[in-house]
Amino acid sequence: MDVCPLLVGGGESGRVMGYSGGGVLIKCRYETQYTSNPKYFCKGPWSNCADQIKTGLKNAWINSGRFSLFDDTRAAQFWVVITELTVEDSGTYQCAVDVGFQLDVYTAVKLNVKEGEFFPTTLTSLLSQTSLSNIVPPNIKINPRDVFTSLFLFVLFYAVTGSSVHYN
Repeated sequence: MDVCPLLVGGGESGRVMGYSGGGVLIKCRYETQYTSNPKYFCKGPWSNCADQIKTGLKNAWINSGRFSLFDDTRAAQFWVVITELTVEDSGTYQCAVDVGFQLDVYTAVKLNVKEGEFFPTTLTSLLSQTSLSNIVPPNIKINPRDVFTSLFLFVLFYAVTGSSVHYN
């Protein structure tokens, strides 16, 4: 399982760290025999796990509050995004595959959310003074804090689809 705080990448790990107000991206691998099974992400030990998001939909994003899930059947993995993190989000989660009448397949992920901002205030200040008019369509209003969120979503989109977004 690849666990990636804020950016796509990272190595094999069952731990991820995020910052309050930010977001994390978690990549959950599964065996190819489970590509047609529903996938879900839940909080708690596998024996008493509270679903945060669940879907049987394949190769498309599904959203539920602050949680989003994309089951990439081609790669036998699913992605979970958690946004607007709070310290209360810390704890053990499970990447899970619903296998019907058998015991579901679980992989634990420990999330630690720290208080404070990952996005440095000096960078926020710099972005607020920088003109983005050459790269952003004129009808889009930019909040400097949203630039980081947009970059995160662009990287996520690129990682999942292998393509980029183009403005005409």
